[in-house]
Amino acid sequence: MNKRLSLLAAAALAAVSTAASAVDWGGYTRIGPGQKEASGDGQRCFDGGGTAAWGSAAPGHGGIGRLGNECNTYGEFALSQGGEANGVSYKALLMANFFSTGSAPASSDGNVTKVNQLYVEAKGFDVAPGINFWIGRRFYHRADVHFDDSFYVFGGMQDSTGAGAEGINVGAGSLGVAVFRRGDADSSGNPGTLANFDLQGIDVNPGGKLRAIASFAQHKGAGGKSGSGLTLQHNQANVFGADNTAWLQWSKGSVWLDMGFAGATQDSNYKRWRIADSLAWTKGPLTAQTLVHYGNAKEPTVAGEHNATTLSLAGRVAYAMTRNFKLQGELGYATTKLDIGGVSQPKQNVTKLTIAPTLTVGPNYYDRPELRFYVSMFNYNDGYKNALGQSKASKTAAGFQAEIWF
Repeated sequence: MNKRLSLLAAAALAAVSTAASAVDWGGYTRIGPGQKEASGDGQRCFDGGGTAAWGSAAPGHGGIGRLGNECNTYGEFALSQGGEANGVSYKALLMANFFSTGSAPASSDGNVTKVNQLYVEAKGFDVAPGINFWIGRRFYHRADVHFDDSFYVFGGMQDSTGAGAEGINVGAGSLGVAVFRRGDADSSGNPGTLANFDLQGIDVNPGGKLRAIASFAQHKGAGGKSGSGLTLQHNQANVFGADNTAWLQWSKGSVWLDMGFAGATQDSNYKRWRIADSLAWTKGPLTAQTLVHYGNAKEPTVAGEHNATTLSLAGRVAYAMTRNFKLQGELGYATTKLDIGGVSQPKQNVTKLTIAPTLTVGPNYYDRPELRFYVSMFNYNDGYKNALGQSKASKTAAGFQAEIWF
């Protein structure tokens, strides 16, 4: 009896070990002690503006960069299991994430823990062997500028579940078609459906490829509105030795500029557009990434049309003095011109300079992990200062941050 139990235990252990070896583990996290996210003079990060309209067309961290400008702790951790059956390859993925508005994992910091990806995908079905089919909640065809953490294309996945097919050969390029659904249990009573069409890999010039994305949304219920959006993305290799990405984007109503959902009750009076360009030098001891961004957002308010125009110029440069030590610097400038009901408001200008001595595992731009000490200096004009409740025209913040993906 004991021998039989031992054999069963050994078999179970072997089965678990075999299954475990096929499970992939990956993720991302950034952690920084001593940070504080607050208004007024307690504020130590300035990744947006003093008005709600600032972020309407602006990118992730207001266009001035994330280095020494992230007052939060974030992590995402994924488990995936792949396999093959009768010629069909498949994968299931589960990703949970953690977000805290401050540096300490306490409930007072506004912790949020949730599942941000959960999907199954498969390819090789005999009816369409070259197409990848998927169903679930996922990061969908995202495109970003890393140093600002700005996602110019985020797809329809925000707070939604979808289904789609990608890798459809249409001659000019590869087409992805997806449908997303959100708000089925929303107390607002405005469930929404978004259709996304993503054509990639269109050859337009030597070393250059065009991507065209169109999204269409419809929300039901009282006050539910429709929307549409269009993005053109051009990727060019070897521009002064860098990879260049440019975006031209437009949206209205309940579709956002990133081609995902906007507000369910936002009608065609909500209009937005932006253009952006980013260069990235990612290999070698001297690396850098830049961003030029210009955009406009219009929305109706009680006081009249809210019209915000944003401009930002920013970049990060890093020089690896040794294999494991680099010095990084980030400089950014952003300005917002705001008009409410035909009345021009004071311009809001902010400049950020960050210096960060960094321990790293390699010299390249995306080598991680990195362990950083940073000093950030912010300067802003009276319009920006007053909008954020600051009593001074400048602020200096110092701290530590670790960043890793695996």
